[in-house]
Amino acid sequence: MKNQYLAVIIFSILLQGKNSFAVGDQEKHLTKELSIEDQCNGHCFSVVKPFLDHLTELKVAADANMEMKDKISSLQSQLLSSWMQLKNKEHQFNFKDEEVKEKDKQIKENEKHITDLREQVKMMSGVLAEKNDQLTKINQMAENLPDTCPNGTPNGIFQIKVKGIDPFQVPCVPSGWAVIQRRIDGGVDFNRNWTDYKDGFGDIRGEFFLGMEKIHLMTQNQPHEMYIQLRDINGTTRHARYDNFNVGSESEDYELKSLGEYSGTAGDSLTKHLSMKFSTLDRDNDLSEKRNCADNGGGWWFLNCFLSSLNGYYYADGKRIATQPYGIHWGSWKDYDYTISLTFAQMMIRPKVI
Repeated sequence: MKNQYLAVIIFSILLQGKNSFAVGDQEKHLTKELSIEDQCNGHCFSVVKPFLDHLTELKVAADANMEMKDKISSLQSQLLSSWMQLKNKEHQFNFKDEEVKEKDKQIKENEKHITDLREQVKMMSGVLAEKNDQLTKINQMAENLPDTCPNGTPNGIFQIKVKGIDPFQVPCVPSGWAVIQRRIDGGVDFNRNWTDYKDGFGDIRGEFFLGMEKIHLMTQNQPHEMYIQLRDINGTTRHARYDNFNVGSESEDYELKSLGEYSGTAGDSLTKHLSMKFSTLDRDNDLSEKRNCADNGGGWWFLNCFLSSLNGYYYADGKRIATQPYGIHWGSWKDYDYTISLTFAQMMIRPKVI
């Protein structure tokens, strides 16, 4: 806008100079055109030239100003781009910072978890050490356990240690006998499978069977004698004694290997069973080709089928009908009348005094 005003002023001065020249030479006739410098007579040009020079300078300055504006605009664009990059970097930094914080949190949680685990390990180590001490004491006690019932002690349950098996409990009577079987009231079912007869079953304070594996190991480690107590429904008692009782291993089907000499008041109803293997409802080792004598008859060293069987069905009234399962029988005492079932039977063993 200032340049426009300046151009108008210069144009006005030029017009004034031209008019002055026309008046002074009004009566003269100019036949040729004069240059501006001639027309102004030097005076006009000398007046206008500084303005022209200044105008030129202004134009140069304006061009320089435009160039500067372009540079400033370019710098602003670069600055904006740099600022955007910086904001992006800042965002990435903040994101990484959050990741670092999360990782730091996880590390602290893991450290706490590790600390807790170390405490648990420490506690378990203490418990383990205590258990080891207890086990050591138990082993020391086991080493001092007797291998049979003590002689001269009152009736009771005693812990014994027999070679080849962990310590186990057994009922003992004062004269050193270990009870291996008892029938008193029918509270326990004796019609069992092979595994039950191998491991033992029942209540050692009531009706029970100690287990063929224990009986085998007891009689294998040293010679034993056996004592059998019997009672009928009338309260009459009898007994049978054998001075060299021995049972084979499971691989031999717990064969009745030895009985020795018989003595007693019930008659000998077991010697005929010598060399017979033990049978159960699921393991038929008897001599019968038609049936398994242990079906509904309990486990025993059956022949074809038996002269004695102390693990049969319990009849509280001491009577058995012929069609019913076999009961508790000792044939030689009751003249082999198998309708009579005993109401009490107890088998005991102890090391043989040589």
